[in-house]
Amino acid sequence: MEIRNIQKTGDMHYLYLPTSWCREHKIGSRSKVSIGQSSDGSLVISPQIVEAKPKHLKLSISEDDEDVIHKLAVACYINPAGSFEINFEKEMDFTRLLNQKRLISLESVEIDKKQISCHGAVSVADPESLIKTMTKKIKNMITVMQKAYDKELIDRYEDEIDRSKMLIDKSIISSLTFERATKSKTIDLYYISLISKDLERMVDHLICVSSKESEFLTIVHDIIDQLHNIMENTPSLNCKTALQFVKKVTKIGGFEVKDIKSYDKERIRLSLVTIAEIVTDWAITKEIEK
Repeated sequence: MEIRNIQKTGDMHYLYLPTSWCREHKIGSRSKVSIGQSSDGSLVISPQIVEAKPKHLKLSISEDDEDVIHKLAVACYINPAGSFEINFEKEMDFTRLLNQKRLISLESVEIDKKQISCHGAVSVADPESLIKTMTKKIKNMITVMQKAYDKELIDRYEDEIDRSKMLIDKSIISSLTFERATKSKTIDLYYISLISKDLERMVDHLICVSSKESEFLTIVHDIIDQLHNIMENTPSLNCKTALQFVKKVTKIGGFEVKDIKSYDKERIRLSLVTIAEIVTDWAITKEIEK
């Protein structure tokens, strides 16, 4: 940390900005900066955010494997392009593409025989609100699984959870690429991204758990409920809160994998263990930031 003297002229107090910082952020005599105050009273000076205009992305490919095309379309969607089009050299059987569940759930995406296009892609500036929504949907899905097992409703919840994960990716990539103002710091975006990834993985196995596994579903519900509370109060996340969450997760004993049923439960447990580790890492980061 560099210490600088405060200058005073009349009633005005000022200090000089570091030359290297000004050079890095292209700060000149006509530039503007934003000044904010953190919770500990420190002043935070940031270069004025200049939001780049998302470009139109146009790709031409010879690929005809629907799995490969699906991955490319999702990548175009979650990146901050204002619009995109993927053109094929030859006509595709678009019904095969429509069978890709994640692809048809993408908002504003149109599929034709020789093109996939998207105009005016949705943009979300607050990934913290998305991770809260994601945990809440998982809680609701578990409740449906326990009380009124409706396969269609459960599948709908899974689709919405998958979509929340994609929107989180899209929001974070946009924030980092265009330096858009969000309520979250860059390090917070990192942890949100990791948690959402493992939540999605967990749900892929959770939907395979039978409603007869009521005790196990209740344990998972309680853990997700505690995680939801942590996501609702991330500014106050600390070591004590993280360790309480870790203890709750570790109460789930390991499962000996003998069949598909035990495999799914073990994968759920491992995802929750990973999330507990991420929450602990995040808590320690916040302790350092104090």
